[in-house]
Amino acid sequence: MQHIKDHKTGNLFAPWSHLGPKRRQLLEKSWAGVFRHYLLNELPVEKIAPHSHPSMGRPSKELYAAMGLLILQQLLDLSDRETVATLAFDTRWQHALDITGDSDGETTMAERTLRQYRRIVLEEGLTGYLFAQLTAKLIAAFGVDTSRQRIDSTHLRSYMRHLSRIGLFASTIKKFLINR
Repeated sequence: MQHIKDHKTGNLFAPWSHLGPKRRQLLEKSWAGVFRHYLLNELPVEKIAPHSHPSMGRPSKELYAAMGLLILQQLLDLSDRETVATLAFDTRWQHALDITGDSDGETTMAERTLRQYRRIVLEEGLTGYLFAQLTAKLIAAFGVDTSRQRIDSTHLRSYMRHLSRIGLFASTIKKFLINR
């Protein structure tokens, strides 16, 4: 059964009232506030929704939170185990994904469930779409001028795509030692 939360509708009670005003302000100004306000509603959950029945079966994890969790995992380069633990205990992640409940059902996810959502996103071919759509949203929101892109950044990105982390590390050390 599909579980899709409407993130545009406000909450009757302030979900972060247990935090003091300074901590709430820090939370809003951090990456979590940016993700929640600019990117969360842009996630194409309608493309992964058909993978669960609209009314029968066990309720799915909230689809915006599941897709957002995959993006945060990739941004911070975390393993599945680290991602699941961070979701359960880090207030910034819960704020970014608009998880307002205290129940274990909302703040926890099994590693297997995370892998299942990753498989669905990959099968639907959403990785390129997510990168382009979310980047365009951030560029528009913050008024970034992309006409003056650094040439060396493009060069570095192409090498990172073909090398693993170990390969990139070994290549960097080799070039460093040769140039000394």
